[in-house]
Amino acid sequence: MDDEELLEVCSQSSQFRNIMLRKPISGRNTNIVIDTTFQIDLSLVYESFGYHTSMINKTFSFYKYASYISGEAQHHLNIDDVVTIQVANYGESYAVIKGIFKHKSNDGYFYPFIYVNWFEDANKNHDKLDCPIFVLRRDDFYRNIFPLTVIDKVRKVHFVHDCNARCKDSHDSENKHYLKNDFFFEAI
Repeated sequence: MDDEELLEVCSQSSQFRNIMLRKPISGRNTNIVIDTTFQIDLSLVYESFGYHTSMINKTFSFYKYASYISGEAQHHLNIDDVVTIQVANYGESYAVIKGIFKHKSNDGYFYPFIYVNWFEDANKNHDKLDCPIFVLRRDDFYRNIFPLTVIDKVRKVHFVHDCNARCKDSHDSENKHYLKNDFFFEAI
């Protein structure tokens, strides 16, 4: 298998090992804008694990999914998965993975990152279903880039698009409202 089909990258945490990025995709197919905000966000992530240097390498490689081992469990992350992230001063927050990518740091090693869009709690429930309503944010108000290792437990959270009259053959992309499915459970 060649380097572009399956690539192991370095971990930012000793808790994660055998990190593999699979199925490369073009950055143009991600709808992620690589601009100054993106690069500042990535620099802040590097600082969070002790790297205090400017970014020399400005190229990024994107992938459809990643796998890794944490503890004794194998985990898989895919684009469009909703994950739980512990955020300082906010606690447990929900985000949808919009990109999985690697970047070559100044030390010459490749590190894995995720790019997310955040769900913001609307602090109200759906009238009929009594599920909490969240709004999918697509802005730079919150940080969007995190090391893959920020997800210490892959707990799938299920959100369903809160369809309106404009959702005929597909979801209305202007409607950013989602319902958190609190009734989903995993059989043991």
